[in-house]
Amino acid sequence: MHNKKLTEKDLKSLRVFTSVAEVGGFSIAEKKLNMSKASISRHIRDIEEKLGVQLCERGPSGFKLTESGLFVIEKAKTALKALDNIKTEVDERHGILSGTLVIGVIEHILTDPLCHLSATIAQFTQAAPNVKLELSILNHNQLNRALSDRTIQIGIRGQYHENSRYNYQFLFIENHKLYVSANTANNKHNLALVYRPHPFTESILASGEFSRGPEAAGLEAVATFIASGHYVGILPENYASHINFRHSLVEMNDSPVFHNRICAITEASKPLTQSETLFLKLLS
Repeated sequence: MHNKKLTEKDLKSLRVFTSVAEVGGFSIAEKKLNMSKASISRHIRDIEEKLGVQLCERGPSGFKLTESGLFVIEKAKTALKALDNIKTEVDERHGILSGTLVIGVIEHILTDPLCHLSATIAQFTQAAPNVKLELSILNHNQLNRALSDRTIQIGIRGQYHENSRYNYQFLFIENHKLYVSANTANNKHNLALVYRPHPFTESILASGEFSRGPEAAGLEAVATFIASGHYVGILPENYASHINFRHSLVEMNDSPVFHNRICAITEASKPLTQSETLFLKLLS
């Protein structure tokens, strides 16, 4: 029967375990934590003994969380985040902005002239110098997952459909169109469509006009396939323009235009912190 309460030492071990799980192994965690593998292993072994379960499998086959490990990691993240937020929330009561603000942004949005993210970061840094900003550039699926897992506080991406779980602050419209290489523009209807998991791609495939081509992870991969001259693909207008100096891509004459509503997305059920409120105000 394992009924021992967790101590302060166990909290440190949970932080070590969480860090290892986030990076997916001991080697990267060594550098992140500035600890030896032996020390990391000892912390994980200690917390396993305290909880009475095996948290992970480690050996020649690599690092893998067990079912118990997956359960514990979610509970540990919630608990550790709550502890970390105590100082932030106390500061907010005294009108001081502190803590960490994590923002996830869809890839290549900086190339859009309507995107004012850099200016917003400059203003926010000046207004809230004690807040640590973290910025992650993610593809469509990664950003959805980060919002769902609460690993980011604000997500900036297109609003493809309404989800009552989130609040959407409209920022600007980004147009997406079909592009081909200038060298194969005359044979465009014989080309397969580069597949990227995305609502616009699914819409084009559903029309039956193009067959499904190779899979691409990210806009740069889509553009690379298009530039080869063997495929057609969907790209944001601003991004296609940006890479045209190197690869001659042309818009299909009869291309549909997809209007992507770029929004700042936050979780509806969670009250905004003062830092989040300020950032969204500056972003609007």
